[in-house]
Amino acid sequence: MDDTKTTFEDSMNKLLPEYLRDRAVLQEKESEKDVTGQALRPLTRSDVSSFIGATGKGGSWSVSQAIAIRKLKVAQERRRAGYRENKTIPTSPPSYAELLPPASTLSEHTNSIIEALESIKTTPFENSFLSRLYGVAWGDAIARVVSVDWETVTPWMSLMNDVREHYTLAHPERDPPSNVVSPITYTSLQPWHLDQVHDLLDRAFWSGIDVKDSLEYSPERCTIIATYARLVVGVAIISSPRETYITYLAVRAGWENSQIATTMLYHLITLNPHQDITLHVSVNNSAMLMYNRFGFKAEEFVAGFYEAYLDPQSRASKNAFRLRLRQH
Repeated sequence: MDDTKTTFEDSMNKLLPEYLRDRAVLQEKESEKDVTGQALRPLTRSDVSSFIGATGKGGSWSVSQAIAIRKLKVAQERRRAGYRENKTIPTSPPSYAELLPPASTLSEHTNSIIEALESIKTTPFENSFLSRLYGVAWGDAIARVVSVDWETVTPWMSLMNDVREHYTLAHPERDPPSNVVSPITYTSLQPWHLDQVHDLLDRAFWSGIDVKDSLEYSPERCTIIATYARLVVGVAIISSPRETYITYLAVRAGWENSQIATTMLYHLITLNPHQDITLHVSVNNSAMLMYNRFGFKAEEFVAGFYEAYLDPQSRASKNAFRLRLRQH
């Protein structure tokens, strides 16, 4: 029997080289390379404990650093509590059918809806949210453009710029919000404008206005629509090329006092030369000044002209002037 005593240090010194070699082999298997070719390996428990201990001494951290530290602490507590993580990563997201109860418990109508959703692989650009932000060509829309204004900055555009700047100043650690600058584009009326045009006229005048028939009466001469990207911000409509009567001229709230109405009126006049243009305007409407600058003259006072249309509580006068611009 060997009475020689072996100390703990001696035992560890014999085992340590083999342990270090095995650890190096394991770390090499788990290591990956980033886009620059730098080798990266998962943190060991010792690395995590040392790092958490160092960060606990204080210091200022960015948002991303604070999140990483918190995740390391949570993972450490989970290991101590014996929580077993499921590291299985699904190769593809679950389908609608996998998320719902068995098909036998669903109605035939519900199953048909699920099958229709499953058949959708891509969304056409013209139906996507991105197209609502950046716009999309509709048929001969490019040929119908009357003018493009890159210079005008409206109150609403200024407000949105202020909101973005305030957000950037309040959250310097975050990426600044993107801003896609668009011009104000003046075109003739197109089918996709109708919903927004009706909403705008409903807010500016009264409910129930429908200008769909303007698409059938030379819209390239009788309609001017101002848009910012896919947002309708102004509308001006003449009844027909023969009866050049301005039925509606309105600008969206927040886009006033930016020469949009003036530009639309100018284009209507230039598209219909050598014809008198008439309209009615409420006697207390500030647009009277704009019409006077273009040469419109009052030729009749009509009492109660808007009485059947305006709300009794409306501040607009129900009396109107009939104005005429003589061009021949």
